[in-house]
Amino acid sequence: MMETAVAPPPVATTPTAASTWTREAYRALPEDYPYYEWEDGELVEMPRPRLRHQKIITKLLVALSVYVTQHQLGEIWPEIEVDLTETETYIPDLTFLEAGHFDRIEDGLRIVGAPDLVVEVLSPATAVRDRSTKLSAYQQAGVPWYWLVEADTLLISEYKNTPDGYLLTATVPPSATFTPTLFPGFSLNLAALMGEQPVKEDQHE
Repeated sequence: MMETAVAPPPVATTPTAASTWTREAYRALPEDYPYYEWEDGELVEMPRPRLRHQKIITKLLVALSVYVTQHQLGEIWPEIEVDLTETETYIPDLTFLEAGHFDRIEDGLRIVGAPDLVVEVLSPATAVRDRSTKLSAYQQAGVPWYWLVEADTLLISEYKNTPDGYLLTATVPPSATFTPTLFPGFSLNLAALMGEQPVKEDQHE
């Protein structure tokens, strides 16, 4: 792995560095691995994605993109920068933005503010943070919908933002069909998309 010096701040480019990182310094980091998110002046290194993790993202992206495009609802992207708040920049696995909120796109590079849906695929290295720190951050920033997908089991959890916090509205095992509230008429069986169980005749996307 190539090490690259970044300034400011004049410290090692690791998330354990003692100095506080600015958003400008964060954006000056090299675009190749390792990837980082920026949180309260600190860098949080993202683990190198595994094949299964990337396959899940790809299958979800393709299925959702077809539906979103057909219904002209907006756009969905994999792993783009989201300036969630003044102190938090995350790179969700999937990010959906409604067409009416395209003013939140900055310079064609990132989303500034809350997306309409964030999807995180859990891995052993990220599961705790996705279920706690990032769940809280997305909720407080006003992200209406949050999906968590367990990479090993393919279990999908759907959360809706309410005045009392995120409400778990659905827990969908891999053998079942997921019909997200955000997308009426859309359904998917993730295990079938992954080739891990036969596609049911009544399944549609």
